[in-house]
Order: sequence, then structure tokens, then C-alpha cells
Amino acid sequence: MKSLKKTAAMLAGLMAASTLMTAVPALADDVTIKVALWDYSNTDYYKTMIDGFKEANPGIDVEVVEFSAAEYSDTIVVKMAAQEDYDVIFMKGLPEMSALIAGGHLMALDDLAADYDFEPYGGTEKSLIVDEKLYGLPFRKDNNLIFYNKDLFDAAGVDYPQDGMTFDEYVELAEKMTSGEGSSKVYGAHVHTWGSNVYQYARFTEEYVYNDVSTWDSLIPFYEGILKLQEEGCIQDYGALKTGNIHYSGVFYNQQAAMMQIGTWYINMLLENVPNEDEGIDSFDWGVCSLPNDKGITTENVVGGITPVAIGSYSKHPDEAWKFLTYITGAEGAQVLAKTGIVPAWAGQEVLDIFDGFHDEHPNAPEGLSKYISGSNFIVEQPMDPNGKAIAAVTDDMHSAIMTGSESIEDALKEYKAKAVEAGAAGGDEE
Repeated sequence: MKSLKKTAAMLAGLMAASTLMTAVPALADDVTIKVALWDYSNTDYYKTMIDGFKEANPGIDVEVVEFSAAEYSDTIVVKMAAQEDYDVIFMKGLPEMSALIAGGHLMALDDLAADYDFEPYGGTEKSLIVDEKLYGLPFRKDNNLIFYNKDLFDAAGVDYPQDGMTFDEYVELAEKMTSGEGSSKVYGAHVHTWGSNVYQYARFTEEYVYNDVSTWDSLIPFYEGILKLQEEGCIQDYGALKTGNIHYSGVFYNQQAAMMQIGTWYINMLLENVPNEDEGIDSFDWGVCSLPNDKGITTENVVGGITPVAIGSYSKHPDEAWKFLTYITGAEGAQVLAKTGIVPAWAGQEVLDIFDGFHDEHPNAPEGLSKYISGSNFIVEQPMDPNGKAIAAVTDDMHSAIMTGSESIEDALKEYKAKAVEAGAAGGDEE
């Protein structure tokens, strides 16, 4: 009897303990969120931010699922179509995000973000709204600038490029700054092979929209100017750049070009471009200015791309995923990015101060960089469109046809407008 009573008491105790354990919520350290991204292995700031997040949220672990950078946009669309349970998804841009939203693969964040402060994003989050629903937070933003080599301008006795100059003035400046022959030649400007290195000028003034062919004629004067520079030998030949797979960074590092239009990620690359005599990399002072245009616009407009981060529809831990999003796209993550020279979408004063402080740490960098990343009107180069990838492919083909001279500007516009409409672009009844 005593044995039975003892056994009953033990069972009662175990049952009570079991009830107590059931009543207590599961420990947060049981939660692991899966994060899909690219370039994790060779990008230190990802690791710094993730370590910081885990330290601030000791109950949440992070499993990184890394994919090839070159194939990421297509890979993530395929993976989500198979309903992979990634909690957090980084995206390279809005075309693949549009496809994921159209497929129902991203979670709307309105409930999670009901009390969130969006002001430091400067309106960039509005580009991630579809049908009045928010589908992500902006992680990075990159706007296009004219980078120039101050030393080359000083040696030529030519005034630096200025905010608010016209495109014709930019072309004239490139002609004036072209000098030398052969391996010692200095080109007045460098135009990389992307179509955006032409259409950003018209997008900067909001005259051009890639998915509305009724706006495409705004590209004509910019193609005319750049083809003129190519014919005169003031920029490197498009075909030679493509065939030689020549990267824009080396052209500018090696002081082969006086000016170059490129995104603000190049600030990071220039800061990390340590002079090295053995590699023939010399030190030089560089500056930036806003894109040339005939509207008198300077730093109030910024045009470029957004790197969004979203929560997958099949996430097992959306609340924890939201904590991760707000950490890496908020003040903490933004300062980690900014210290590397990469522009975060969150642009509080702490970030602006970091960019303005680069001149003190890197005397070759210009003063006052913050005004070039904080324009009040952020213009997304490729707005959301479920047909965005197909339309962008058409614009790439058109750019190649024009730059190689295989078609005139007018003929190419006529042909590729029709193809873009077939791919889903608007403006098809314009002619």
C-alpha cells in the first residue's frame, strides 16, 4: 500500500510538472529563422548584422541559406514557387519581388507594421506597396551620381563637374577631358554597358518609365550624346567593353577616365581601393555631383534601385522574422552598412553623419557626401511590375542594338516598343 501511495504521489507530481511546463510558453531559443540571400560568404556586413541581431535577440537563431549572386533572382523565384519555408528573403530588386508577390509567395506586412516608424526611410518603403499592401522593408538604396577624378581635372586646368549642369555640358566636358593615345589615353568619361547608364538621365527627371513605352522617346537625346562620345573616342567602345568583359571599377581606379556615371555603391569600392604601388594603383582625389539634366534639378532628386527584404508566405516564424527585418533595416543595421560606405535605406542623422565623416578618415573622399544620398524625392529606376523582368530584358536588347550600331535609335525604339508592349508594358496605343 505504501508503495502504491508513493507511486501515485510521484505520478501526481509528474502530472503537475507536465501541466506547469505546458502552461509556460516555449523558450524562444527553440526558434531558428531561415534567411535566403546571396554573397553571404564574402560580405562581412551581413555577418556583423546577423551577429548583432542574435546578441540583441538571444532567443532567436539565424540559419543563412546562400545562393549564387549571378543566379539569385531566378533561383529565389523558383524556390518560392516550390513553397520553400524561408522566413526572410533578401531580393536584388523589384522585378523579382513583383513576380513573388504576383505568385502569392510573400507575406503582406501591414499588421506587423501597424505601429512602425517609416519616416527615416524617406518614402522608399512606398515602392514596396502593391494594391495598398506593404510587402517588404527597404534594406539598401543606391542612387546614381557622376564620379570624377579631381587630379585629372586639376592637371587639365578644367573646372570640376557641377550639380545642375546640362547633359550637353556634360558631353562637352567629356570631350574636353579626353587626351592621349594608346595605353596612356585618358577618356573624358566612362559609360558602362548597362542600359541604365543611359536611361538613368531621363529617369532622373521622371520623363522615362521603363514599363511605359509612351515615355521612351525621352531617351533619344541621351543616346545621341553618348553615341557622339563613342564615335569621337571620348568613351570606350561598347562592343569592346562587352567583349573584353571590362569592369567599370578598374577603369576609374586606374585613372583611365575622368568621369563616370554609376551607383552610390561605388563609394564603398573607392573607400576600399587602397593605393598599391605593386599593383599600379595610385592615390587620387575624387568627387561626385548630381546627374546632368536640362531641368535645373540637383540633389533634391535621387534615382536608383532598392534592395528589399521580405517575409515568405510559408514562414514558420513570422513574428521573429519581423524582428529581424526591423533590426537589419533599422538604425542598428543601417549604421553597420553606412560605415562600409554602402547607403542604407534608413537615413537617420546617424547615417548622414557617417557619410560626412568619410573625408576625415579617407582624405581622398569629398566632403559633404550626405547631401548626395538624402534627396527628398527618391525615384525608383524600375517600379513594381509583374512583367518587369520581361520588359527589362527588352530594354536591354534595345540598348545593345543602339550601342553596337546595328540599328538606328529611331528604328530600335520602334521595334522594341512593340516588343515591350507584347511583354506587358503600357503605352501601346501611342502611335
